[in-house]
Amino acid sequence: MTRKYDDELRKELCFLFYVTNKEIVNQFNQYLKRYDISFPNYIVLLYIDNDRPIYIKTLCEELYLDSGTISPIIKRLEKKGLINRIRTLEDERRVKIELTDKGIELKKEFSKISEDVFQQFDMSEEDTMSYYHLLRKFTDRNIIAKYKNQ
Repeated sequence: MTRKYDDELRKELCFLFYVTNKEIVNQFNQYLKRYDISFPNYIVLLYIDNDRPIYIKTLCEELYLDSGTISPIIKRLEKKGLINRIRTLEDERRVKIELTDKGIELKKEFSKISEDVFQQFDMSEEDTMSYYHLLRKFTDRNIIAKYKNQ
């Protein structure tokens, strides 16, 4: 490949990463507006499951966010009455997160939101799975590996 081709490919990839991310987030935000929830709040709520203990530290690790990013999200979700923060008795520095009844009800609607958003994209099931596998590979190699080495 020529250098010019490589430069053009890199530019195009940058553009495609940018517009894809922007469009997907915009589509989700159209649905999330009615619940007064932002996309980052939505992602955090997806990971909170009352069937397993979730701590702020766990959320940071699973979502690859630092505590400075996750703390304001947690505060907003608590203010909206969607989660409770519970300090553990054995170590008050550890904060467990649980969905409230209101949060549980909202989360039930999330699968419908995701389904509606993904149906808007003109992709076959095969394309969707290919896209998923490509993103999974990218994430495993570039994001998960990066955080494991820190």
